[in-house]
Amino acid sequence: MFFVGIGLLAAHAILSIIHYEFHRLPWLLRQLFDLDEENNLPTWYSSLALFIASIFLWLCALEKQATDDLWKRHWKILALGFFVLSIDEVAGMHETFNSVVEINWAIPGGLLAVVIGFLFMPFLLSLERQTAKLFVLSGVIYVGGAIGVELLAAPLRVDSLQYYLMTLWEEGMEMIGVVLFLYALLRYMSGQHRNQLKVMATVTD
Repeated sequence: MFFVGIGLLAAHAILSIIHYEFHRLPWLLRQLFDLDEENNLPTWYSSLALFIASIFLWLCALEKQATDDLWKRHWKILALGFFVLSIDEVAGMHETFNSVVEINWAIPGGLLAVVIGFLFMPFLLSLERQTAKLFVLSGVIYVGGAIGVELLAAPLRVDSLQYYLMTLWEEGMEMIGVVLFLYALLRYMSGQHRNQLKVMATVTD
């Protein structure tokens, strides 16, 4: 999945440079790989990655619920959050928000991210340290792209190479953040299963 994302980012960069520096390309070709457009290959890739993360998070939530784990609701909230993000990638709900209010969606989005991060701090501290670090790092990368770079790109002229290269950073950070989170989540799940097998082996002995 990582290399597919890199390929989509490279296609966006190459086509943008050719279009603005050498020769105007057909809109249909650019739209297919344009990271700033909807209903194309990068959009479906990002939506699928977020959806896969939501499925694995829900599986974790079900496992935690079965053992009446203290943090089972946090896993469910994370699963729901990633599911909503996967829908937003296709539906563009944050862009709709921008069309009805004057303020950039990234500002309230950034405040919401800070609040959620604060509320989830005890949950993160309950995790194994390396998993917690990877979760935080992936979140910082994702939010940094989705909100930080979004704000930096807002003043730029949309029909320009500078804007499209800024979009490359924005979407690239989002993709890398999700892939890193998936890696951390699968690493956590495999570790949990190994621990369960060890407990079962000890009991049977």
